[in-house]
Amino acid sequence: QVKFTDNGGSDMTGVGGFAFSRNQINLAVLESFGDRELQMKNLRSALFHESFHVQQGFTYADSPFTALDATIYEGSAIKFERDYGKNNAIYGDYSAYSEEQLRHWFDEIRKVGNEYFENEETWRKWAFYHPEYDEKWIVYKVGSFILDTVLKTSGLDVIDLRDKSSSEILDMIRLN
Repeated sequence: QVKFTDNGGSDMTGVGGFAFSRNQINLAVLESFGDRELQMKNLRSALFHESFHVQQGFTYADSPFTALDATIYEGSAIKFERDYGKNNAIYGDYSAYSEEQLRHWFDEIRKVGNEYFENEETWRKWAFYHPEYDEKWIVYKVGSFILDTVLKTSGLDVIDLRDKSSSEILDMIRLN
């Protein structure tokens, strides 16, 4: 079931998504977004992204998850969105950061634990905007880095990870 909502859309993409349960995806479409062609492309890829969350069981109804779980699942969904939804998913672009920086954030994310789902401020800080670092989308960027690393070292396709848990995916590489 797809439910359209009037909140949760990004000013940069014109859309937003949320895997509410294994039976429901919420999609937001901003009426004020100026580029309808880009918005349609982003809406399609948001559906791909949220569908991968449903497949992996990363839904609000199945929570709580740790920040590290969220990082792995977001990276998986971004990779699926990029490869199969044919969109660049700008919020997962980590190309401006060194591997050292991404590993540092990875280590910090591991320490956040369940607070990620229990404290809205913590969630917003790591998922959307971290004021101390003046950085957006850290969980998504680190997740993309991790998934790209997993897939590069394993030779697998993101589809091969569709039924894997975050811990199974993490076990496929060593970032320590």
